[in-house]
Amino acid sequence: MPYFSSATTNKNILSITKEEPDSCFLNIPWHVGDQGVFMCPTSTLPLTDYPYSLLMELARGKVNQFRNFSSDWEFSGLKINQDLRDQLIKSTLEFGKSFSSSDLTQQEKYLQNSIEMAYRGSDTLIREYMRQVFNIRHQDNQPFETCLSAKVSKPFPSSLSSKFEQSFNYMQVGFNWKNIETSQGVFNWNESDNALESCLSTGMEVIGGPIIQMTNENLPAWLGTNCQTASQYATAMARFLDTTIRRYEGKIHRWIICSGLNVANQPAFGDETYFRIACKLAEIAKQIHSSLEIIIGVTHPWGDYSAKQKRAFSPFIFTDNLCRAGLNLAAIDIEIVMGSSPNGSFCRDLLETSRLLDLYAVLGMPLTITLGYPSATNPGTDVDSDFGNWRGPKSQASQADWAESFTSLMLSKRYIQSIQWVELSDDQNSSFPNCGLFDKDWHPKTAFACMEKIRKTHLR
Repeated sequence: MPYFSSATTNKNILSITKEEPDSCFLNIPWHVGDQGVFMCPTSTLPLTDYPYSLLMELARGKVNQFRNFSSDWEFSGLKINQDLRDQLIKSTLEFGKSFSSSDLTQQEKYLQNSIEMAYRGSDTLIREYMRQVFNIRHQDNQPFETCLSAKVSKPFPSSLSSKFEQSFNYMQVGFNWKNIETSQGVFNWNESDNALESCLSTGMEVIGGPIIQMTNENLPAWLGTNCQTASQYATAMARFLDTTIRRYEGKIHRWIICSGLNVANQPAFGDETYFRIACKLAEIAKQIHSSLEIIIGVTHPWGDYSAKQKRAFSPFIFTDNLCRAGLNLAAIDIEIVMGSSPNGSFCRDLLETSRLLDLYAVLGMPLTITLGYPSATNPGTDVDSDFGNWRGPKSQASQADWAESFTSLMLSKRYIQSIQWVELSDDQNSSFPNCGLFDKDWHPKTAFACMEKIRKTHLR
């Protein structure tokens, strides 16, 4: 997980300083050929005053990751075919060529080639892993029990109900606190009520939430004005949570009560306070009805935000603390929304994402996953520099490829209970613009067809 650090540049020298003396690896955005723009890790670097070659350490880091995962998974029973072995050899040889060249330009070419080969090989490796896992899990001819849905934030046309029944096996209704409680104590539930009725009309089970989402698009403006202390802030959240759950009692029994408290830093109450708020919200939900299934969401699971501001908890430690707090949670929701401005995470490849999921699984808590990737870039924003991209410029085609790839990865992990797409349709009030499976007028995007294909192939 990231250390708080500061960076300075002097000509072609990038200097990183941090308080901790431990060795670490550097994550840095990098253009990886036709694979996309990813947050790429170097090899582990001891602290030194002598400069490293950034390109060499990026190549060393990814080639070693590719080699190590190949070896570990083969030892665990994965069958490594000749194509994978050839890709592993080629990326390693290309890295080795850089040491034999005294020409800097040629050396950099070898290293960049090595990086791109290692990423392509890693992609081949993780897809082979998924293929073999699916073959094993389908041997008994039984569909997976994993749940698949998308968050509904507004009512949808009744003509789409049959399409959703073919693509999802449960529904999720979202809540925008900012739009519901426009002034403190003044509520407008019309859109949420209608969205829930749309979901219930499909005949599928409905999950609710997140009730409280820590983004500017979801938090009411009066919250920061009227609630100056942590106690006032927590009380306002608790009242909205209590009101929401009681309003829909009997219709929804599984709730994502909050999401993003691990990231929150405004107001500056501190990580410990926001953690206590999360615990208090879980206790309040359980007091309403002890049989409710309660989930807490963790956003930015790689912890990119903690590199910019010193934090007491990384997202992993925040999650670990939740697991140890005796809250009787049904699951932890991990938000993996890539490439979306302003609230998404920087793009990573499938192997790096698999590594992250396996890390959180060590905590022993069931996981649910919120997924999302945009189909377009917001006009006037240079999103790729801040959030990266998958397979080139953002489009419906790249969104569909991302959706099928990452949903399949989630399905290959037995410890993941459910997968929910971050938005069913585009909405001007969304925290994740252009991430819907439908556009704002309810025309399906290419990615929606992927959900139907996955449901038909793998799920009940």
